[in-house]
Amino acid sequence: MAIADRLKALREQMKKAGVTAYYIPTSDFHGSEYVGNHFKAREYISGFTGSAGIVVVTENEAGLWTDGRYFLQAEEQLAGSGITLYRHGQEGVPTIHQYLNDHLSSGQVLGCDGRTVTAVWAEEKRKYFSLRCDLDLVGEIWKSRPKRSAEPATLLDVKYAGVSREEKMKQLRRWIKEKKADLYVLTSLDDIAWLLNIRGNDIPCNPVVLSYLVVSQEEAVLFAAQEAFSDEVSAALAEVGVRV
Repeated sequence: MAIADRLKALREQMKKAGVTAYYIPTSDFHGSEYVGNHFKAREYISGFTGSAGIVVVTENEAGLWTDGRYFLQAEEQLAGSGITLYRHGQEGVPTIHQYLNDHLSSGQVLGCDGRTVTAVWAEEKRKYFSLRCDLDLVGEIWKSRPKRSAEPATLLDVKYAGVSREEKMKQLRRWIKEKKADLYVLTSLDDIAWLLNIRGNDIPCNPVVLSYLVVSQEEAVLFAAQEAFSDEVSAALAEVGVRV
């Protein structure tokens, strides 16, 4: 499907959802700097393959904001797509917020997939715009979307990690107790890999496992693709009270 056709299909979904503008960042559900193929919604809708950029689509326009590393690449890849390149940081170029402010009237709705933005971003935008964060509209039209990665998780030996996962969990639980918390929810993939001394290959060049971790004083639960964990890895985690 050509980029123009993808934009047309996205706008049809926007109209069904009552959305005037749709925000597509370069992100996954964990705020990762680089993302796996399943999460490349911005690349799918624009054709721009750089590692950083944000697309905003309105009823009649579409724009890509990226930084100076990618100006030449973006100009070439966006040619003929109907998407305007906004060179972030250049004089006279509006910020995304300014653009939205100019293109959204009172009562009109800004949409996004809330799993790919931060709570801080959403709270800030709600001060100015009507916002819906429950819309994966690119996913609605991306029929050949790759599945979420579930590459095998591996164990990192303590001789490389420096500190055992058992000791790290003890340190974390002491911190949780100091904060008078009951549960600690960890969503950052590099932090999870560090804490549990595990490694993966779910994001190219980033040795992480797509997962979430919830820790209490009594247990820890790792939410991840079951097929990524061998009996050996699961057993090693179970030894320190981590259930997959």
